[in-house]
Amino acid sequence: MKSNIQTQKSTIKMKIQLFVAIILSTFSFLACDKESQVQKQDTLDGTVIKYGTAFGMCLGPCKKEITLVNDEAAFTVYQNGGRGTNGGDPVTYTEKLTTDYITSVLNNVDFERFKKLEETLGCPDCADGGSEWIEITKNDTKHKVTFEFGQDVPEVAALLELLREKRVYFEGKYVKE
Repeated sequence: MKSNIQTQKSTIKMKIQLFVAIILSTFSFLACDKESQVQKQDTLDGTVIKYGTAFGMCLGPCKKEITLVNDEAAFTVYQNGGRGTNGGDPVTYTEKLTTDYITSVLNNVDFERFKKLEETLGCPDCADGGSEWIEITKNDTKHKVTFEFGQDVPEVAALLELLREKRVYFEGKYVKE
């Protein structure tokens, strides 16, 4: 009798262990599936994004440009020597982009919506207010939008914020005015 009860207890215990193992493996597979759906991008997948600022009536580092290609950012600074003279050759600094940054940029590029924007918004660099621009090249199609420095462009607000943050980072690290 004791043997029969022990066998039943063992069987119940094994069934419980099997049930727990099945539940845990199911959760494990679900976690893997969700992770694969939210894969991060390692490169910009052929999309080239350029962003820059310029001030016409300026001495020093008056024009700055960022180019995002694949997994790298190139930050170029152009000097103005005044009275129509060049302040020297442009200097370019390059750095690798983080996977998180690339993913954020790609999540905020709606190229079809961007292409619908006018090429010039407002009065860029009027009264020496400066200008900003974004140029996106995707699948051999290029579109550039130039606007007043500091102006909000609602259609690309999130992308513009990411690009401005990157510019401020590079300026703080490399530009000595």
